[in-house]
Amino acid sequence: MVDVKRLGESLGAEISGVDLSRPLRDETFAQVAKAFFDNEVVVFRGQRLTPEQQIAFTRRFGELEHHVRRESCLAGFPEILIVSNVVDERGKAIGAQDAGRFWHSDLSYKREPSLLSALYALEVPVKEGRVLGETRFASATAAYEALPAETKQQLQGLRNVHSYRYYRAKNAQAQKADELRGRRVQEHVPTEEQLKSVPDVEMPVVRTHPVTGRKALFVNEAHTSRIVGLGRAEGDALLAELYRHIVRPEFGYTHAWQAGDLLMWDNCAAQHKANFDYALPLRRLMHRTTVRGSAPF
Repeated sequence: MVDVKRLGESLGAEISGVDLSRPLRDETFAQVAKAFFDNEVVVFRGQRLTPEQQIAFTRRFGELEHHVRRESCLAGFPEILIVSNVVDERGKAIGAQDAGRFWHSDLSYKREPSLLSALYALEVPVKEGRVLGETRFASATAAYEALPAETKQQLQGLRNVHSYRYYRAKNAQAQKADELRGRRVQEHVPTEEQLKSVPDVEMPVVRTHPVTGRKALFVNEAHTSRIVGLGRAEGDALLAELYRHIVRPEFGYTHAWQAGDLLMWDNCAAQHKANFDYALPLRRLMHRTTVRGSAPF
């Protein structure tokens, strides 16, 4: 029996009574899908999944993405992005170490941004009995709905540019600041071919969810480079105001990881940000699958 327990005020729920290593009956999957889109972020605790099983479950929601960072994908499984601080015998990162520094929704810089992401925790860092590396989430739908009517009117029809090139440059600057504070992360340096494969795209500042029909703010500090049609100072001021608004506590949920968690989030409705409060020899190893979405409207 599928049981849904709400975790946050605006988003987040735990779904129990489901073993994702086995194919779900259609009626069970329908209950899971409804709970997911209703809550924007859901966790299935205590799962034991092979890569094939994770792929099979998330593929029920739609076509899976192959991430632009091919070097960080699991060997033999281009649908799985490794998110980890683990290094191989040569000291090279086996996956993406620098993912999630800034608030974002996954692949918002693509013409068809992802619908959802599913992150499976194989290893989590633990220090003195406390699990580190929490992930924070914010509901961009709840944030939009809480805006004053005049602000909603102001945003109507506005568009913003989402840029992978902008994101990589911003990440590189953040890495330099981290190194000055003594925190070293192997930064991904994209090739020009990778950058050209995801050109800048214009997106509506307010998008309509393709499944629920709810409206959400679709700007984020990682990928949004500017507001179209506004001067730099005016556009940056508006973005800063929206960024502060989206991450207000009442719109948020913080996930404390456990090994065996399969955590899913709705990239049309929510944003997230990683917490980098751990380092080797404390290991973090996770596998992410991402379902392709549709062009925002």
